[in-house]
Amino acid sequence: MNTAIRHILTLLILLTALGVSAQRRITPVEPQSKGTTQAVTDTVTTGKPESVVEMTDVSGHTVLVDTISGVEYRDTILTTAPKLVYPRFESVSVGVNVWDPLLRCFGQKYGLVGFWGELSIHNWFKPIVEAGLGQAEMTPDNGNYTYKSAVAPYFKIGLNYNFLYNSDPAYSVYAGVRYGISNFSFEVTDVRVNQGYWGDDVIINVPSQRATVGYVEAVVGLKVMIFKNFYLGWDVRMHSVVHQSNLPYGEPWYVPGYGARTSSFNASLSISYTLPLHKRKPAEVAAESEE
Repeated sequence: MNTAIRHILTLLILLTALGVSAQRRITPVEPQSKGTTQAVTDTVTTGKPESVVEMTDVSGHTVLVDTISGVEYRDTILTTAPKLVYPRFESVSVGVNVWDPLLRCFGQKYGLVGFWGELSIHNWFKPIVEAGLGQAEMTPDNGNYTYKSAVAPYFKIGLNYNFLYNSDPAYSVYAGVRYGISNFSFEVTDVRVNQGYWGDDVIINVPSQRATVGYVEAVVGLKVMIFKNFYLGWDVRMHSVVHQSNLPYGEPWYVPGYGARTSSFNASLSISYTLPLHKRKPAEVAAESEE
């Protein structure tokens, strides 16, 4: 009886040992390659073979390496951002758009002034907000009406993309988008209507109307430093109205922040001041970008 019990206990011990041995999993030891760091990802969560590990190359991109065959390939799901020289919050800028005041000196009949503020993230993406005032009073050359728009505010929000994000921030070439909106009043007076060969002209006035107009802009421009932390910037804007109030007497000819409805393009000329949020020499930036 004791012999049978000993045999049963021995069999149970052997089965237990085999079960524990079957649950063990050996992860291959990966050789450390020069200039890279690696992180092994669990096969259960990624679905990759156990011999494939994630590694970061010298350019900062994530690659997959088969530790058995040594083959490297990129995983599009694991695509990472390029190596960035500047910190997350690189600088803050404030500026004034003097395009409309300048053109009014040369006879333009609309526009006032605009202001903007911008946050530089890695000197790469730059959220921006704009606000300003617009006004118009225009009589065409033939003098058959006068368009008047009272002083009204406008607001814009958008984002710029700096193509020179790892270069000296004294220069930037960017593209961006804006959404703008304005609520304003306008009227058309002294509208001369010709009554025909035998009739006299009739003068009518269109009652004042209030409109809310929203529009989008695509922006392309450049900015250069002209003095320490002071910049001069130019850009060209293609815009389009996306929504507006239903009006009984027609659409407004001028929209604050947008300009005249007769053109799909506008421009800006800005003087700005940039407050750096860190200290970094351009020579250091150039050296790091070449690594």
